[in-house]
Amino acid sequence: MTDIRHAQHSAPQLLTEVFMVYGSLRTGGIETLIVRVANFFVSSGARVSVCCDSVGELDSMLEDQVNVICYSETSDLIRSISAHLGDIRIGSHVLIMSFDAISAARGLMVETVFPKNLQVIHLSGIFHPRAYFMTSERADRVFLNHLVANAVGREQLYFMNLECRESHSKRWNADFSTSPVLALPINILEPTWQSSNKANVRVVSVGRLVDFKSYNLGVARIVSDCLNRGIQVTWDIYGDGPLRSLIEAEIETLGVAGNVRLMGVLEYSSFPEIVVNYDLFVGMGTAALEAAMLGVPTICVTIDEATRCYGYLHELPHGNVGELQEYPPTLELADLIQEYSESAQEWRSNFSQQCHAAAERYGIPVFAEALIKMAVNTHASPTRLVKRLVGELYCLATESYAVKAIRSHLSKRARSA
Repeated sequence: MTDIRHAQHSAPQLLTEVFMVYGSLRTGGIETLIVRVANFFVSSGARVSVCCDSVGELDSMLEDQVNVICYSETSDLIRSISAHLGDIRIGSHVLIMSFDAISAARGLMVETVFPKNLQVIHLSGIFHPRAYFMTSERADRVFLNHLVANAVGREQLYFMNLECRESHSKRWNADFSTSPVLALPINILEPTWQSSNKANVRVVSVGRLVDFKSYNLGVARIVSDCLNRGIQVTWDIYGDGPLRSLIEAEIETLGVAGNVRLMGVLEYSSFPEIVVNYDLFVGMGTAALEAAMLGVPTICVTIDEATRCYGYLHELPHGNVGELQEYPPTLELADLIQEYSESAQEWRSNFSQQCHAAAERYGIPVFAEALIKMAVNTHASPTRLVKRLVGELYCLATESYAVKAIRSHLSKRARSA
């Protein structure tokens, strides 16, 4: 998907080198964000390296000028980047970007590779209200994640919305008022969606089938409720993940196999041509924004909620694409689907336009310019020694031979149990 306003923006020449550090470049919200930002900075004249432990479909969507550094361990990453140091001019401004606790820890190690005659800044994004203390995370990892965030520095952290910032501030009893909120960026496109003008409603969702996306478990109930009301609805779910078997069980139990389909993983490049053929998009995060950008009326679901939400994308606070607000959601998805089914063509077109207008506010140039501003207006951060010590501690706890041996032993015991 090409940004039609791409060429109208250019990054200041001040920013010359960008290193984006992450894990596997599979299809997901953060991964597609990396592709968009990398392509934008390359088109703006910066040299960009995407550092990942494996590549997949998204690799082919990177511009040819983007340098891809593949690594299996942090030590491999350090060696690869060290080999590039000779190509970087003295005095260059280097931006290191990381996107979760693991990549932030690796980013800390990468920071210490560069000589002091370069202007190096490490900015790390937080894209989930529990990003550094996920529900299934062990206590020792949560503690390490906190150390990593402190080592990056509060002014070098940015949050995708106020809800993410407030949840981390509350958990750590810390003031993040100086940490900016940068909404998820997407490419700006012209809307192509057109209403079918029929009473039957075709719903689509796209995303990983993981625990906090509880709406996937509610789909069968929602569809069953709609059918009982006399509403003809079908719902296609694109994606894969650990919830798949539970979703299948719900579909079977409620007898809605003819109306709810699990479609498997949708290739990112096929997203526009597939999604634009549905009446409603129901989901969260980047996928919701990209559906709305196509003009598809988009209902934003809420984290950990199976059947309730806050409404359409344009009805949510800017930056919120599925996070829990101060009060719990009260709108039933079945009611919204019924409202759409009974609506006139003019109403549908109006909601399409409003969703597209809301998505336009998430254009990638705004995000990129905010990152550059953060990189230029640098603040004091922990010393290189502190960064290195925390980075090495994290790597020791996650990549050492002892840790791998313990994991292997536990895995064998689990299989034999």
